[in-house]
Amino acid sequence: MKKIFAIFSILNFSVFAFADITSHEEEVVVTATRIGEKSYKLASNITIITKEDIEASNASTIADILKQAAGIHIYDNNTSKSTYVDIRGFGDTASRNILVLINGRRINSIDIATPDLTQIPIEAVERIEIIRGAGSVFYGDNAVGGVVNIITRKGKGPMAIRAGVSGGSYDSHKIDMEVSGYKHNVSYYFYSKYNDERGYRDNSDLLARDFNTRLGYNFSEKISMDLNMGWHKSIQELPGGLLDADLASLGRKASTNHEDIAYTTDRYVKLGLDIDPWPQDIYFGEFAFDFHYRNRDVYDEFNKFGPFHTKRESDTSGVTGKYIFDKTLFNREVNFVTGIDYYDHENDILGSRDNVDDITISKIELGFFGFAEFEMFPDLFVNGGTRYHKANYTFNQRNAIVFQERKPEETVFMGGLKYEYAKGSNVHFNYQQTFRFLATDEWYSTANFPGFGITPGLNLALDQQTGVQYEAGIKHNFNDKILVNVTPYYMVLNNEIFFDPATFGNSNYDKTERIGIETGQTFDLLKFFDIGWFDKLEFVSNYTWQMPRFSKGDNDGKDIPMVPRHQVSSSLITKVFKYYQWSITGRYVGSRFAINDVQNATPPAKPYYVLDTKIAFQHKNLEIFAGINNITDELYDSFVSKSTTSTTKSHFPAPERNYVVGVNIKF
Repeated sequence: MKKIFAIFSILNFSVFAFADITSHEEEVVVTATRIGEKSYKLASNITIITKEDIEASNASTIADILKQAAGIHIYDNNTSKSTYVDIRGFGDTASRNILVLINGRRINSIDIATPDLTQIPIEAVERIEIIRGAGSVFYGDNAVGGVVNIITRKGKGPMAIRAGVSGGSYDSHKIDMEVSGYKHNVSYYFYSKYNDERGYRDNSDLLARDFNTRLGYNFSEKISMDLNMGWHKSIQELPGGLLDADLASLGRKASTNHEDIAYTTDRYVKLGLDIDPWPQDIYFGEFAFDFHYRNRDVYDEFNKFGPFHTKRESDTSGVTGKYIFDKTLFNREVNFVTGIDYYDHENDILGSRDNVDDITISKIELGFFGFAEFEMFPDLFVNGGTRYHKANYTFNQRNAIVFQERKPEETVFMGGLKYEYAKGSNVHFNYQQTFRFLATDEWYSTANFPGFGITPGLNLALDQQTGVQYEAGIKHNFNDKILVNVTPYYMVLNNEIFFDPATFGNSNYDKTERIGIETGQTFDLLKFFDIGWFDKLEFVSNYTWQMPRFSKGDNDGKDIPMVPRHQVSSSLITKVFKYYQWSITGRYVGSRFAINDVQNATPPAKPYYVLDTKIAFQHKNLEIFAGINNITDELYDSFVSKSTTSTTKSHFPAPERNYVVGVNIKF
């Protein structure tokens, strides 16, 4: 089966990103550019994952559906809350170089923690926008390798209620409920979920409770409000890695860290206002303002080498405002956006037991940006933009009686063009400068190994990360039957920030390069074959080749760890006899070096193939579904790390074959 899938995938390597499935791409509006414009005009490689795509897949989390898109590598260390979303080859720094948004609200933490994708259940998602490549002009910090914008559902039509229950392998079960509707200019969507994941490994359970709501109100045709609120609480066990000796003696499901655990509470609110202040028959643009607040508390306990306990509390408040002009002038489309972003972050790190941390790191950010796009000639779109961004860090290290400041600032530019030479077919090129400021606990190391001369403290000698990216691409639509895409890119970064295993602290790489190509295709097979009992028959596949490497310094010419050179994903999606839907998805992830193996001194983790399937019956108000993950029972590691002092490796085994069944009832 593995060999068949590998051959099947390689034969279709010239294929395209999962979410360009729709044949009406010109109607898809992308909001991640902060304008809200049709995707066919954008000079970048974009994927739109719709609600229908999610429902057809076997995905149970946002990470599950993202891993099917071209150029995206998903991995974790056996906990749902530690999922890394990597675009264009960043490895263990992906959490700080890929920006994740929910309805335009940043969920990247100001520390080095990965964006917590579990705080928005996949059942509440309307669509996901993926813009590969730099987005520093639009969003500033973190948007180096790409931007993922998760759009949640709004209430529509009469009141509707859905209740669902599902269960699966390892005694996992989930109960969720949603209520939505629209009446008297008010849209409402309420969602609640109880999720008890009994992990594949010992000490890897997750118990999470979520509540999310989205309310909208149209004061008039010119003024509208959008209110998002959410609450997430979870207890996550931390199984840790297994050495080769542990795997041999204890097995893949074991854990040697039986008492490690983390507690998380996350609360957020975001209020958006859209205002068109001009008289009814006049348009001079519109204004949009967002006000948001987030409080996140995390308490973790690591006990294997002694009680090392840490409490991290972060508060973020912010205001973003923008002016948008989107109009046809003299038979040419013109788009313009300019705005300001202000964020105030505070991160308290407080240790207990063997942890002596006691520090507050504050970060205030202010950014100004502008972007313009113009249809210079029929179907030829030219764009350009710039951002000025500055930050003010303050460090109040109470246990050492230290108070210091740092004030980095950057100005970046971008430019691009796109020519639509036929319906749904285009070529594009763009140039973008990037930057990333340090996360709060990149400045501050919590490492505490007195025997090695390593103690917690600040490292204010680090430089901020900067870079540049070049991207070109072509997409061709063959009569709405086949959609083919090829996107090569080249990225150079200076002073990329990373954890140095030799010093147990953070350092700057001299220079890194990323070269890659993302290719793919979508087939609407019913336009080739007339099969009366099929309502849908679609084949989607993609292939990504990437070569991220160090290009200067001690590691010159070596691969960046935890980045596969080759990735393939293929899906067949069907709907038959109106009520039955079946999908099967296969993924191949190539070999990659272990985290910390910057010298590529040890053998890479082996490649793996995973095949998932789902079948569903939908009729009127009832849906019944069943899925199988990892059909071929592949034994592989989603994450591997190398010891900082030897060639010993820690393995994080991924689940073997597992099952899920569920029922949804609508009222």
